[in-house]
Amino acid sequence: MDRLTQLQDAIDKMALLFVSSLDHLTKNAPLVPLHPNVPVVSNDHGIPVDQLQNSAQELALDISRQAKELEALIDNLPGISQTPEAQIHELEVLAQENADATLDYEAAVKEAKELLQEVTLALRRIAEDQSCRS
Repeated sequence: MDRLTQLQDAIDKMALLFVSSLDHLTKNAPLVPLHPNVPVVSNDHGIPVDQLQNSAQELALDISRQAKELEALIDNLPGISQTPEAQIHELEVLAQENADATLDYEAAVKEAKELLQEVTLALRRIAEDQSCRS
């Protein structure tokens, strides 16, 4: 798996962790009165506060681990330690090498077509000679 795919998978995992954490916390948090004159009607919503705090700490640890993994993946990207100017220069060199390779490829294709024509003509001559001899 290439580095960008690993990075994309790690970002997807981070997003999933955020969403599932928010979902867990909103579904399991106990109800809290918004106003002192309006009591909470139901007590059966949520999980005990200490259990909620433990699960929140686990979720925070998972998110921080994933953030460290993301940071490590980003730090290992090629050229990340180079200055922007050095990266641009490297891309320009690669673009020039690509253009040179394209010219070489086009010349090879042209030569192959010419050789194919020569072989085709030679085979026609051989076929004509064979038909004349028969």
